[in-house]
Amino acid sequence: MRLAILSRRLAISFSLIFDSGGFAMSNHTSPADEAFFAAVGRLTLSWGHLGIALDSMVEIMYHGFGGREIEPEMPRQLQRKITFLRKAFKKLPIGQKAIQGYLALFDQIEAAAQTRHDIIHGAVIEYAERSGEATMVRVTRHGERVTKKRFKVTTRSIFKAAIDAQKLGSKVFYWLNEFHAVAEKLLQQRDEQNPS
Repeated sequence: MRLAILSRRLAISFSLIFDSGGFAMSNHTSPADEAFFAAVGRLTLSWGHLGIALDSMVEIMYHGFGGREIEPEMPRQLQRKITFLRKAFKKLPIGQKAIQGYLALFDQIEAAAQTRHDIIHGAVIEYAERSGEATMVRVTRHGERVTKKRFKVTTRSIFKAAIDAQKLGSKVFYWLNEFHAVAEKLLQQRDEQNPS
């Protein structure tokens, strides 16, 4: 019975989203359409770059700096990675200014992630061919509650989000490289204090 009620709620919810009777796109695309879809692809690839950088940081913190004390299992999902990294960096003896720098970087990543999630996990509900813009909706679930976020995107806004993600990925790699020297010193100090 509960499944039937939930199924009916979702059907009603989706019918409200796609109230125009469905959404269909032409098989033919214009240069503006191709640029729009390429921007979405660029966003996806840029987040791959950022994801590898975050994964590297998580791996180092988890295996080298007591990550199991923070999380019993290495985080795989983006929000869990960021939460884990926040906790891990707050425990490091690297000074408050350095910690705040890392925390600010994680804030930037979280903000960019919302834009990415909206575009990648959203559905196009209105698209005028050759316009380079679309209206999208993202449906999210919070417990029993379903929310719908309707928003407009353009080729330019998606491309900007892709560039921002690429820059954040490069920034994470830079900070990871900077942290590498500090990490070596911290690990050496730890080994000197706790010889096997």
